[in-house]
Amino acid sequence: MSSESVEVVLVVVDQDGAVLCDMAGGDPALPRMRFDARWPPMDSELTDRVRRELGLSTVVLEPLDFTTVVLPAAGGAGPSCADGFAWHGQDAVTGQSPVVDRWAARSRPPVSDWFRPGWFERAESYIDEELKAAGRARLGPSRQIKHWSMSAVLRTPTDRGDLYLKAVLPRLAREPDITRYLASLRIAPFATITAMSRGDRWWLAEDFGGVDGWAVSVEQRRACLAQLAMVQKKTIGRADELTDAGCARLTPAALADAVRATLARDDLWRAPKRPRNLGRALSGEEADRLQALTPYLVECVERLDEAAVPATIVHRDFHPGNVVVRDDEILLHDWSFATITNPLFDLASWLLDTSEPDAASYLDAYFAAWSGTVAPERMRSAWHVAKPLAAVVEMMKLIELAGIVGPDHDFNWLPMTYGWARRLLNAATDPSLTTNGWQK
Repeated sequence: MSSESVEVVLVVVDQDGAVLCDMAGGDPALPRMRFDARWPPMDSELTDRVRRELGLSTVVLEPLDFTTVVLPAAGGAGPSCADGFAWHGQDAVTGQSPVVDRWAARSRPPVSDWFRPGWFERAESYIDEELKAAGRARLGPSRQIKHWSMSAVLRTPTDRGDLYLKAVLPRLAREPDITRYLASLRIAPFATITAMSRGDRWWLAEDFGGVDGWAVSVEQRRACLAQLAMVQKKTIGRADELTDAGCARLTPAALADAVRATLARDDLWRAPKRPRNLGRALSGEEADRLQALTPYLVECVERLDEAAVPATIVHRDFHPGNVVVRDDEILLHDWSFATITNPLFDLASWLLDTSEPDAASYLDAYFAAWSGTVAPERMRSAWHVAKPLAAVVEMMKLIELAGIVGPDHDFNWLPMTYGWARRLLNAATDPSLTTNGWQK
């Protein structure tokens, strides 16, 4: 798989379980499509192309790995399709893909509801019910914007602007309550939640508008960090309210215990390099160095506690993709992982793909935004011991998600877990912070 293009394997299934086969070679074969991208689009961009080239209406049902996806075809058993393709029983493609063979033999339902047949239709019905109750009119079918093991997001055009439906894992269902609580503080704009279905763990929100944080300037991103600091400072002393809204707590004692438990995971750190982790598993030498860090990291927890930086809400997935810049304001969204803990941990994901000069400017902007509450010099000093712990906190999140979705879908999380393990190793050998971000 090159960085310029990628091939996706399509497992298109009709209502009787037959699969669409490419007959160009004479024998039934799973269809493939090549995209000029690093990763294939597991959303409506993919199904648009399936409709154009194969003549089939479908939706993304379940990605089986990074490049293999199941798509249920609309139109009954064996719906008409493009010339050169035909419907065959699943045994016709047995042996062509190990991940497809495992999927065909799987007896348990997937953990994520949106990977189960009929979910998209149920979601569309729910959206129609809520639109009718609100006196709004649908202007077209919903489009799949995100569809992976952690969440599913649909966008529906209406006569009063786009609505987004988001469905999440049970562990993350607190997001709308936390968002509404933050909005109640009236310090900044947040997503407008218009309806919630707690049983299904999905909700509707108005379109944010604005520009995604990935598309804005470094100066505007510095303003995003200042906005985060403002929100965090407003939540100082509000731990009980945040807990009532659904935020988890990560105390120093709990973090020290988590450090010990996380680094003791031989099943992760001594795992072989396999396709499911993109071959990124640690070497034995890396695993040795990682696990030897346990006493040092526990000491970092103690030193960070002594720095007396107040606990606040921490986003725990704070990157430019979860920021929207509008004409005169900034909106921070996706509070699924919100936790009450040390605010410095939010710097981890923000600095992930930044250059060193930009990372230095981001730290300056964030520490300056805390001025008046905690002196910038004290924040910077605390960051020296918080940085390796921030990498651990990222690893904890990813490991938890991998455990929730299980072996069918932990491929979404394992490569990132190993990436953060290596960033931790680098940070631990750089206690004086000669590297501001994560890149040397």
